[in-house]
Amino acid sequence: MRIGIIGGGAAGLASAWLLERDHEVTLFERDDRLGGHAHTVDVEVDGRALRIDAGFQFFARSAAYATFNRLLDELDVPRTTYPATLTVSRIDGTRPVAMPPFRHGRLVWASLTPRAITHLLRFRAFLSRLPAFLAQHDTTVTIAEYVERERLPKAFVDDFLFPLLLAFWCVDLDEFRRFAAYNALYYLGANLPRGLRPPDQCEIPGGLRAYVDALVASLGRTTLHTGSGVEAVTRDADGTLLVEAAGSRHPFDHLVLACNARQAHDLLASLPELAETTRQLGRFRYFDTTIAIHGDRRLMPRDRSAWSVVNVRTDAAHSALSVWNPSRGADVFKSWVTYDEDLPRPLYATATYEHGLIDTDYFDAQRRLRPLQGQHGVSLAGLYTDDADSHESAIRSAVAVAERLAPDSPRLASLRAPGG
Repeated sequence: MRIGIIGGGAAGLASAWLLERDHEVTLFERDDRLGGHAHTVDVEVDGRALRIDAGFQFFARSAAYATFNRLLDELDVPRTTYPATLTVSRIDGTRPVAMPPFRHGRLVWASLTPRAITHLLRFRAFLSRLPAFLAQHDTTVTIAEYVERERLPKAFVDDFLFPLLLAFWCVDLDEFRRFAAYNALYYLGANLPRGLRPPDQCEIPGGLRAYVDALVASLGRTTLHTGSGVEAVTRDADGTLLVEAAGSRHPFDHLVLACNARQAHDLLASLPELAETTRQLGRFRYFDTTIAIHGDRRLMPRDRSAWSVVNVRTDAAHSALSVWNPSRGADVFKSWVTYDEDLPRPLYATATYEHGLIDTDYFDAQRRLRPLQGQHGVSLAGLYTDDADSHESAIRSAVAVAERLAPDSPRLASLRAPGG
């Protein structure tokens, strides 16, 4: 078949990789860069050239990222691990709670106040109950309802737990309270600490660009069109799907929309036979997040001994992350600055991404889209179509497309779970 893929992020590239040996594949990406949220930027800090992952970053060698790791294995992409330490502090960097409360064998004394110790003990008890909840895969419970059901002390929730969870999304607190608890807690449950040791995370030498480059280099049969935004999708009299891009019309037997739900909705709205698919796509909502790569220590805990890889700064209304890689030997940070009045200085780069609002409606729409997949020659791929909001879901969505369109693909077999 002639298959067109719209979107050159992880889901689109993985779909092309899985399909190209069985079909004639053409991929369209509106940006000049491939990879989507797997986005590595080049910056110069004190005369040193550094590569910083501005978008997606955190993953581990765990079941939560099993398909993604199998893809990296197939592409021979190396990974290294590091301890993902975590600190929660006020917006001005004071009152840090460091997890674990020591660094390099030394106690973080600023994090050993009665308040901090109480929060740490309650947090450990909270974490111990997460696996059982996540195993139920109940996507109908909001994070506010889950916390109320757990009967957690209000001071712990308001002063520590919600600020910590909220930082990974950088939305208004009232909006976050409506997030599905399953997704809001997914990252914590997928990366539980081992005793007093922080959980291990992975990074790719050279940044995620190395993975994207390896994936693109392996596409020996796919025709790639970058800087080529799709303007419309129509259908001619014989049922052929037509993609209009860069002033040309391209005919296809099947389309894979690997863009986000909002973009897919707009492209499919003119096809009446896909009215139900379009209706469900319209239920997904998005918000923008701005990331800054910078060298401003004011966005870190005031006490340097409390610095972690992941640092949460919070006020009464918002929380945000500042990520630091101590192995670089440089004070360069990646910070969520969506609600900051002033950008940090020195500023090396900024990037803005669209993220899904992962409320209970999101998962209901996801569920209702599943039986519509592949109908009328159209498939949907992207993290919003498969489970929690993660890079693993993007890759799994491509696997689901391949299971329909190229079920005997050796590449597909390599990404399936053993015995699956």
